Amino acid sequence: MSNEDFNGRIILLRPSDALAKITDVVESIVSDVLAVGQVNIVGLNGSMFVVCSAINMASEIAKIHVDDIDIASIEMPSLGKLDAVSAHLSQTNTTGDYATLAEIEDKSLTNSLEQTVSVSRTVTLERLLTISLMRLAKFDKIKIVAAGGSINDAISLALKLSNGQITKDPTGIKLVYLHSITTRNDPTKSVAAISIYLEKGITPRYTKRQCIILNEVEKTIQA
Repeated sequence: MSNEDFNGRIILLRPSDALAKITDVVESIVSDVLAVGQVNIVGLNGSMFVVCSAINMASEIAKIHVDDIDIASIEMPSLGKLDAVSAHLSQTNTTGDYATLAEIEDKSLTNSLEQTVSVSRTVTLERLLTISLMRLAKFDKIKIVAAGGSINDAISLALKLSNGQITKDPTGIKLVYLHSITTRNDPTKSVAAISIYLEKGITPRYTKRQCIILNEVEKTIQA
């Protein structure tokens, strides 16, 4: 593993950081990217939304690109099972345009309306899980979307479907796309949003960089 793949710098937000100021996290991202040109960031459970929002804001105000982003479940002896979002940010884009990849996935949906599961706080996670399973019984692909604080539930839902051994057919996460959308009440304001594409027959795969990052996070929390 070269230093270009992993530089050892990780911004870690624990579940207790769910109320952290997004601007403070953005400041840390910009500072580290300025110092070494790249940084890794990880959010656990309730702090995943904060991380996603900070990534979006940092990429909007500075020359910062998302090179790699993944979601995963990790097991901690002291905290149990945790959902995690992890990303590698750098000044140079080496992996292509996530927006283009998402557009390709959208075009592959045969019935976009039926294959899209919208996550909101008005619907329980149990209900969303049932809806997703019904969609997967009918289609090979589905798309989970959420914005704002619902991002945490969207990630949890996707991980339950891909790792929870609940789907009738093996289902994996093909793409995680982080972006911004304008708010309904004020078109001048934007909020972080996520689109997670799941497909039957895909087994969970993580890049070598992401595996190292998550291993480092486990060591940090257990220390």
